[in-house]
Amino acid sequence: MHENERFDVAILGAGIGGTMLAAILARQGKRVLVLEKGSHPRFAVGEALLPQSTLWMWILAHRFDVPEIQHLTRLDSIYEHVAPTCGIKRALGFLYHEDGKRQDPLKSNLLIAPSTPLTSESHLFRQDVDLYLLNAAIRYGAVYRDRVDVHELEVDDAGVRLRTDAGDEYSARFLVDGAGYRSPLAERFGLREKPTPLETQSRSIFTHMTGIKCYDDFLLPGESPGLSAGWSEGTLHHVFEGGWFWMIPFNNVPGSQNPLCSVGLTLNIKRHPDTGLPAEEEFFRFVNRYPSIAQQFEGATAVRDWVKTGRLQYSATGGAGDRYFLMAHAHGFIDALYSRGMITTFEVLSALAGPLLAALDEDDFSRDRFAYAERLQHAMLRQSDRVVNNSYRAFPSFPLWNAWLRVWLIAEIFGDLRLFSICVKYLETQDKSLFDRLEADPLIGCSAPGEDEVTDLVNHAEEVLARYERGELDEEAGAASILASLDRAACMPPVHGWGDPQDLHLDYIPEKLARTIGWGLTAAPQRIRDRFFIFNPAVLGMGA
Repeated sequence: MHENERFDVAILGAGIGGTMLAAILARQGKRVLVLEKGSHPRFAVGEALLPQSTLWMWILAHRFDVPEIQHLTRLDSIYEHVAPTCGIKRALGFLYHEDGKRQDPLKSNLLIAPSTPLTSESHLFRQDVDLYLLNAAIRYGAVYRDRVDVHELEVDDAGVRLRTDAGDEYSARFLVDGAGYRSPLAERFGLREKPTPLETQSRSIFTHMTGIKCYDDFLLPGESPGLSAGWSEGTLHHVFEGGWFWMIPFNNVPGSQNPLCSVGLTLNIKRHPDTGLPAEEEFFRFVNRYPSIAQQFEGATAVRDWVKTGRLQYSATGGAGDRYFLMAHAHGFIDALYSRGMITTFEVLSALAGPLLAALDEDDFSRDRFAYAERLQHAMLRQSDRVVNNSYRAFPSFPLWNAWLRVWLIAEIFGDLRLFSICVKYLETQDKSLFDRLEADPLIGCSAPGEDEVTDLVNHAEEVLARYERGELDEEAGAASILASLDRAACMPPVHGWGDPQDLHLDYIPEKLARTIGWGLTAAPQRIRDRFFIFNPAVLGMGA
């Protein structure tokens, strides 16, 4: 029995979010308990980083003095401090496919993130990364118990009490549930929305494989975009009507000792309802419809059991209460498209950790303390639902998909710049109060019409896609309308032909990053200059 053990915070779930929070809290001297139903090392999805996810980890590391988190923000430091088992992510590729046809290179988009001295993106081999963060939390003093199933929990003014299937009892002053869909908190307080109001309806089939071939090796002369990175140097998406494949290699960089590739197929349930077939058989039925995808899988072998899901989307009626918080996938989930789950996890962690530390110091755990983190998590889930649902609407038509992807991209670029400018300003000043500014920004997707031009672009594109879905607009007219709105917008940095349907790729070479910064400092609309460009680029040796 552990009935006499009392902790400041109990965390359910030892995934990347739970272990990162445990490391932050334990580093500040708090007594932390982590309970995990399974054990480590273990398989986990959520393997591809984006600029915002690495920047949020950089912020968390500096804000709370946890260098182990910063070690995950660059591949070289991952190899030095974690393990040589992660892949590089220099690019985000989207290849559009049609039944029975070789992929047309004129129906593709390759997006290459800028290289900066601050962070770089990786493919995280989660069984090593999650265990690394767990061990960091333990070194800072966290207590870890695995193979523990919480059967009963009570939350009241006196605190939180947990009883496990083995009869062990634990108590804590606060409870953070990061246990995913089967959240004990959601079950205990009836917080799961049934049915969920989320619009996206998708399901997935996935595994890890060995023997996956490099897509660039199959290109014919003249088919390569000829940019600073190739298709297999990052996360590759094979897009088709009604769904998409992900390809996340861990062996795409010299020095990797991991031969595996994460592969998955995600399908629009409205277009492709469950067939009842075994996972592997259904997966390869889709692979074999597209010759350019099939060639990547020739001779490949699964190294773990296939996973086949029902509908992926779920949500909660609330995310916080007196003495508890539902974090990350305990609160809700949309879809792996655009890798938004990690960004949401880290941004909400940043919004939660500060108020939680203050609550522990002041012994006040009222729900109001966590209201911003709760609203943020809710807003990000709804915004992710909106973006992914619009993507599925665009999948049936390459012209529409090509137009919609630019709308998503410009929103991502401004999100990246928002964080990048704060990080560089911190390097210049060492002023941690700068990070508080991030929580003063308007919640994502909540701007009124006319207040934010990027939000207006998303609203217009969403209206066009809805009209196309209802049969009120053909694909060419819809794509032209979205591209024209991009052409008219004053907020577009001069690094891409935003309204030109033939300008398919964006290679953010250093010269383009410098041009974006120069535009932001001198020619961008004032609201963009005020919000994003508050730093001296010379801090990074970039010039102005």
